[in-house]
Amino acid sequence: MSLLHLPFTGARDSASMRSTTAGLLAGQPAEAVQDVLLVITELAENVVQHTEGGGELRLIRHDDAVQVEVYDQSRTFPQLQRPDPRRPGGRGLQLVAAIAQQWGCRPTPAGKVVWARVTISAQEKQAG
Repeated sequence: MSLLHLPFTGARDSASMRSTTAGLLAGQPAEAVQDVLLVITELAENVVQHTEGGGELRLIRHDDAVQVEVYDQSRTFPQLQRPDPRRPGGRGLQLVAAIAQQWGCRPTPAGKVVWARVTISAQEKQAG
């Protein structure tokens, strides 16, 4: 079930996306909501930093999870990088990979979508 389709153009849109998402997920376990918000922040920030023209956030609710999808117009897939203490940044996808149960990237006709599936059900988190 689709929860949200929200275009964004810059970093200032992140606060609005997080606020809207937190409202949509009200009543869910706070830790799970924070995980979803962090994934949104990291994936949207990658679009803002590495592409032109902004992107679109989509949230899809599954029985036990929320899938965060961030669309942009770049055909360059993100690369999971090793941390380098001499280089600022480069850790966003590592955070996403650590938080999400699954994540990936696929091409679209206009660019790509980077997605991450975050468990939202308290029972699922305890069992995993």
